[in-house]
Amino acid sequence: MVGDFPKSRPSVKTAITHIKAGFLAGERGRRERDRAQCTSPYIPTQTFTSDSSCCGHTMLVELLVNAAVPLVLVLVLWRLWRHYSVQGDPACDLPLPKGSMGLPFIGETLAFATQGADFSRSRHELYGDVYKTHILGRPTVRVRGADNVRKILHGENTLVTTVWPHSIRQVLGTQNLAMSFGEEHRFRKRIVLKAFNHDAMESYLGSLQAVVRDTVARWCGPQQPVLVYPATREMSFQSAAASLLGIHSGGEDAQRVTILFQNMVDNLFSLPIKIPFGGLSKALQYRRSIDQWLEGHIKRKQRDIESGDVGTDALSRLVLAARDVGHDLSSQELQDTAVELLFAGHETTSSAATSLIMHLALQPQVVQKVHEDLEKHGLLQPDQPLSLEQVGRLTYVGQVVKEVLRISPPIGGGFRTAQKTFELDGFQVPEGWTVTYSIRDTHESAENESSPEKFDPDRWAALSDGSRRRRHHYIPFGGGPRACAGKEFAKLQLKLLCVELVRTCRWELADGKVPAMTTIPVPRPVNGLPVRFTPCELQTNNTLSEATTQSSASVAAGQSSEVPAASHTPPKQEDFKAPCQIVMARKSEACGA
Repeated sequence: MVGDFPKSRPSVKTAITHIKAGFLAGERGRRERDRAQCTSPYIPTQTFTSDSSCCGHTMLVELLVNAAVPLVLVLVLWRLWRHYSVQGDPACDLPLPKGSMGLPFIGETLAFATQGADFSRSRHELYGDVYKTHILGRPTVRVRGADNVRKILHGENTLVTTVWPHSIRQVLGTQNLAMSFGEEHRFRKRIVLKAFNHDAMESYLGSLQAVVRDTVARWCGPQQPVLVYPATREMSFQSAAASLLGIHSGGEDAQRVTILFQNMVDNLFSLPIKIPFGGLSKALQYRRSIDQWLEGHIKRKQRDIESGDVGTDALSRLVLAARDVGHDLSSQELQDTAVELLFAGHETTSSAATSLIMHLALQPQVVQKVHEDLEKHGLLQPDQPLSLEQVGRLTYVGQVVKEVLRISPPIGGGFRTAQKTFELDGFQVPEGWTVTYSIRDTHESAENESSPEKFDPDRWAALSDGSRRRRHHYIPFGGGPRACAGKEFAKLQLKLLCVELVRTCRWELADGKVPAMTTIPVPRPVNGLPVRFTPCELQTNNTLSEATTQSSASVAAGQSSEVPAASHTPPKQEDFKAPCQIVMARKSEACGA
């Protein structure tokens, strides 16, 4: 029995080698005795026949032994794998969570990488809110549910500590906020938060709005559909580079670096083995190219700061905030921090921006309500600049952004390591095991949400009885000490995109189908989401009354806000005319037409 193995024993390889050597030694001794008998002068007639027979028999035995050794080795390894994969903390009486550890050494990593959200969703349905698995080379407990997630998020430095897969640590670097721990993390967090306070956000607003406005205008130019996901990645990268790093690059340079980032991110979740043409080697190669691009910009920024020409971008604010507490950021810290800001500031935002465009394309009644929110606050003019205060007053726009982040969170969850064995939902989480919490599954399983599968911004309206949603049912930016420092920056970008889209153009899915999605490293459409944009100016005011009536009737009829299946008939083009035509009518009135 596996359980009867002694605590101290030689390695499997050594044991197999000794068994094989002993068996073959015995065979060689028997063969020599047979040959001695065959060459005896008393039996000369049997010499040739017996010797041939002896040699043939020995070759057959050696062949069988050589074939059996790999089989025995596989069986022993399999039994050892099963023994150690189900072994929890013997000092804890609680059972391990249910689940499967997959294949030896590989575990369920391949399924995790290929199945996306279905990997976790199917196992939660089978095993419950807490289950065990083996992914990325580690025994792992995966968790969902508000109470369970709250215990993980607020157990930082007591129950768990943050851990990142080896490939991510190597690629993103270790001299930044995400990869720091304990007191170092608290120190870095205080500095980073100063780059996202109210004054900082107000200073970023102008450049953010300019990038979003120019991008939407470009989308409305060509007659061909726009692949939204690559386009939002470029837009988000330009926004992050300008606001967070003070780098105002566009055109081919922005496209080139955006592609470098895209390729780096696509290879983040790789096996932690550096082999030629492997995922990790590719990611590190792209990181080196990004560092070369950043190096010149960072040196210029350092010279500007030394000369007193301090920018308003986030990196400049971080340098000054660190100096205020007596710390000068090293060159490596600046490099890793810049990459972290770009990664966090554009990769996840582009995913959420793509989801925003897709959901609004499927929900014309939501677009109509966004238009009404803009009209209520006098913000329908497409070229009208916005202040942070004005954006904050757009209640329904805020509800739309919240709902996008609820139903399509750009981050699937987080990684932790158990510092000690502890209880979670009636099971033990052994010391040293990886613990991952799922944001997406927690949102989907929220017990206080009605129809969580539906896209419904109205769920965020104030409740009539004054009750509040439980805090950890909604965690798109995590929580506890590791809550995202730049969450307000991300939400501001999404609100600006929503405003500029609704008051500038109309749009529809080019192929009329909800695309298949992949979720690693961030949720994104497999086909890039081809969308056809049309500027409002191309609409004629002759059909304003008819279009407005059609849109109002559809809203009054209470169209379902559920995200449709792939076979859903796309919204009709007429559904998108009303908001744009009302905008143009208001513009005509303002000009005295």
